[in-house]
Amino acid sequence: MNKDGLDRRTFFGTITAAGLGGATLLTSSSLVADEPIQSSESKRFAASYPVLQNVTENSASVAWALNVPSTGWVEWGPTPALGKVARNSEFGLNPFESDFLSARIIGLAPNTTYYYRTATCSFTYRTAYDKTASEPQYSDVYSFTTCGANADTASFYIMNDTHNRIQTIQEHLRNAEELNSDFILWNGDLCDFYMDSGYVKKFLANPNDKPYAAERPVIFNMGNHDRRGSWARNLKKFVTTWEQDDPKFYPLGFNYAFRQGPLAVVVLDTGEDKPDWHPAWSGMANYEPYRELQTAWLAKALERPEIKSAPYLVAACHIPLYSRHITANPGNILDQFATIQWPCAQQWGPLFEQYGVQLLVAAHLHAFGYDEPNESRSWAQVVGGGPDYEKNATKMFVKADSEKMTLSCAKLADNAELGTWTFKPRS
Repeated sequence: MNKDGLDRRTFFGTITAAGLGGATLLTSSSLVADEPIQSSESKRFAASYPVLQNVTENSASVAWALNVPSTGWVEWGPTPALGKVARNSEFGLNPFESDFLSARIIGLAPNTTYYYRTATCSFTYRTAYDKTASEPQYSDVYSFTTCGANADTASFYIMNDTHNRIQTIQEHLRNAEELNSDFILWNGDLCDFYMDSGYVKKFLANPNDKPYAAERPVIFNMGNHDRRGSWARNLKKFVTTWEQDDPKFYPLGFNYAFRQGPLAVVVLDTGEDKPDWHPAWSGMANYEPYRELQTAWLAKALERPEIKSAPYLVAACHIPLYSRHITANPGNILDQFATIQWPCAQQWGPLFEQYGVQLLVAAHLHAFGYDEPNESRSWAQVVGGGPDYEKNATKMFVKADSEKMTLSCAKLADNAELGTWTFKPRS
């Protein structure tokens, strides 16, 4: 039961019918998930369970979807009694949103368990001073543990190129729970495109009518499809960005590095799969300076003591940086689209070599592949499969302890093994 005495299944009783029922998915604007969702007992203001993101040694963020225009906050603390409040205030104003709310919890300690719940109040403006606020509706109390170098092990589940295929998403999330991974890396092309908030509400905020990321954080990485559509610029309302400690890197909200036990993870954003000057973008793309800024950020992130000293170092991006095929499309020509992001490989590859990246996790090609290190590079690359549950979807799982880091890959539909690879600690 939740804090208002409503069973979770009742709380979101009609999301399965309203948010997951359509078999034909043509545009996100066709989804009924944007309509208010009614339970049998009362109207709920929240349209999803909390989605925990961006957990580091000292902070975390929480986002949730809305049925009605609302304000809200996160109550949190070191015990289930909570006692502290986090709000996403801006310029002195508390949030007032129609689709999503979020809040960042700061001032945390490494390797420490915290508790939280969300509070949502519907809010109606008639005039500046004539307005109505409801009593808050609360989620259940959940817990999470911050990252830190003192953990003995680390693990994460990798899913990618889901392209709003609900069965594929649900099976990935089931596997992540079954494997009890520390976190989920959703490595790009989450959906096909974004013309409104519908796909986000249905496929990212509440894909399986369960609190899939209320306690196991999800890391959303951006793919090329996640830049497409008029609403794509609003994705950060739900996919919360990472704060940078250097003002010159403030534009890099989707770049991050963190340490969990023996494992350090660095995530990079390869952007679109065609050059900025491609006519398909009509002048709306500006990725070349964005990638250059990431190169400067990467050099600084890899120098951070907790990253530099980690026994294992994994990088992730959506578009691969290596191909064994000499005819692979490099992403900087007008013909077709990138099969590797060569401009990124030229800028980031030398840093991978200098700082000892062991494994690059990539996606984009809709076909599984693994490439061992060779004479041209010291790091391995694994590429996840595609969105089709029966044909090309793959599950990948990384686990590290003091002795080794293991990458295990299998087909999602029948668990047929694709390979297992081990990595020794870096010297």
